[in-house]
Amino acid sequence: RQNAVREAMVHAWKGYTTYAFGKDELQPLSHSHNQRWGNWSISLVDALDTLYLFGMLDEYEEAKKYVQNIDFKRSPKGHRVPVFEMTIRALGGLLGAYELDQDPMLLKKAQEVGDTLVQAFDTPTGIPQPNIDLNDISSKVNEELCIAEAGSLQLEFAKLSHLTGNSTYRKLAERAGEALEAAERQHRGLYPMYININTGKYSPLSNYSVGGLVDSFYEYMLKQYILHGGREKKYMEQYVTATEAIANNLVRTTQRGLSFIGTMSSTGEFYREMEHLTCFYPGLLALGAQVTGRKQDLALAEDLTRTCFLSYRTMATGLGPERFSFPENDSNVHKLDVEGLGMKVTDARYLLRPETLESIFLLYRATGDKKYQDWGWSIFMAIEEHTKVDGGYAAMVDVRKPDGRNNLIDSMESFFLAETLKYLYLLFSPLELIPLDRYVLNTEGHPLSI
Repeated sequence: RQNAVREAMVHAWKGYTTYAFGKDELQPLSHSHNQRWGNWSISLVDALDTLYLFGMLDEYEEAKKYVQNIDFKRSPKGHRVPVFEMTIRALGGLLGAYELDQDPMLLKKAQEVGDTLVQAFDTPTGIPQPNIDLNDISSKVNEELCIAEAGSLQLEFAKLSHLTGNSTYRKLAERAGEALEAAERQHRGLYPMYININTGKYSPLSNYSVGGLVDSFYEYMLKQYILHGGREKKYMEQYVTATEAIANNLVRTTQRGLSFIGTMSSTGEFYREMEHLTCFYPGLLALGAQVTGRKQDLALAEDLTRTCFLSYRTMATGLGPERFSFPENDSNVHKLDVEGLGMKVTDARYLLRPETLESIFLLYRATGDKKYQDWGWSIFMAIEEHTKVDGGYAAMVDVRKPDGRNNLIDSMESFFLAETLKYLYLLFSPLELIPLDRYVLNTEGHPLSI
C-alpha cells in the first residue's frame, strides 16, 4: 500500500515536471500551468519534503537545485503575496525540507521568504496585512483579516527564529497571536472569523466555525504548545478552553447518530453545514488527547472522523464533497440522500483535499486501529480511479457522478503533493517515519522538529 502511494506521487510529479516544472501549479487536463501564487514555484517548494520522505531523491535534488534560483523577494507587478498561504506553503515547505535534509541553502531561502513576509506586520495592532504588494509595500487593500490568516503563522516563524537565532520572526507572529487573544469577544473559547487590522477589534457580524478562514487558528494553539516542548502552558490553556467551547457550541449529533460540526452566527443561529476543511479537526482532537489525556476528545475525534469518512464512502465515486449538511427535519432527506444517513451534498466538488486523510492518519497514530488504514486505502483507490489522468491528478466537479473526464477540473493544487499523498504514505509507513513525539506538522503537512 505504501508503495502504491509512492507510485501515485511519481505519477503526479512526472506530470508536474513535464508540463509545469518551476511553475506554481500544474493544470493536468490541458497539460499547462498557472502562476496564481506569484511565480514562487509553489508546487515545487510545497512538495520538497514529500519527495525526500518518499525516497525520490533524484527528483528531490533536481527540485532543490531549482529552489536556489527562486527569488522570494520579488513578485510580478500587480500581484499581492498572500501572507498566510506563503507562510504555510513556501516558508513551511522550505523549513520542512531543511529539518529532514539539513542543507543550509534551504534555511537561507526560508529566511528570504521570512524577510519578505515580515513586511506585512507593520500595522497599528501588529496583526499582519493579509497580502502585500512587493512592488509597492505601502499599498494596502484590506482592513479585515480572517483569524486563520492572522493566527496561524507562529509555528513557522518560531521555527525560523530558532534556526537562525534571530528572534524577530517569532516575536512578530506571537504579537499577532496575542492581539487575537486580547480582543474582546462574546464567547469564551470561541473566536469570531474576522478581525480589524487597524483597531484590533473582532468584526461584530462574524460567524463562529472550525472550517475555512478559522481552522488552523485553533490548530496552532495546540501545536505551539507541542513545538515549544510543553513549556508554554498558556497555549495549552487556550487550546483546552477552545476545545470545550467548540464541543459545547458547534458540535451536534443527528437523529441517526452522526456527529458533525456546524457554524454559529454572531446572533447564535446554528447552520447545520460542514465543510471538508473542517474534517481536519478530529485529527487535531486526537493529537490533543495524547497530550492532554482528555479521553472525551479522542471519543469525539473518532465520531467526527467517521462522519467525514462516510461523506466519502456514500458517494458514487467514493470521494468526499466540499460541503455537506444535515437538514433538521430529515424524514424527507432520504429522497436526496445516499444510504439514508440524513446527509445532503451542498457543494459536490472534490478538490483533492487532504483534511479527511489527515484525520484518518492521526487517528491511526493515536489508536493503532487498523480500520483507519482500510478507510485511507479506500479513499486512495477512489482517487486513483476517478482523478488520475495522464498529466497528473485532477480535481472533480461532482463526487456523485462517476462519469469520467468531463467531470474533472483542470487543477492540481500544491497541497495534493504536500499533504494528501503524504498523509496516505505515512498511514502505511512504520511509526518511526515522522514520529509525532519528535515532530509537529504545520497546517500544510510540513514536519518541524520539536
